[in-house]
Amino acid sequence: MSGTKSTVDTTDIKPSDVLGVSDTKGMNEDTLTPATDVAASGAFIEPEIVARIDVDHPAVDNNPRKGQPAIANQIDFNDPHLGTEDAVKKNLEAQG
Repeated sequence: MSGTKSTVDTTDIKPSDVLGVSDTKGMNEDTLTPATDVAASGAFIEPEIVARIDVDHPAVDNNPRKGQPAIANQIDFNDPHLGTEDAVKKNLEAQG
């Protein structure tokens, strides 16, 4: 663990009396700038949120493609009109 980011202190936060509604009374609104980039997942994430993510945590794989050949990262299986086998066949044929 990098130790550069601290865990959020929740000692003064009590569960809400209303199920599914957080109790934010007395808390200041978070100041976030609008997202300008899109994550690989397609999500818009504000820069401040990205800065708060501890990617050095042992439970986070911050380099999931490490050790993979470049060709493995080029194959796109996200064609909703193709089955898995057809997608593999199409990508292999496209490589020549």
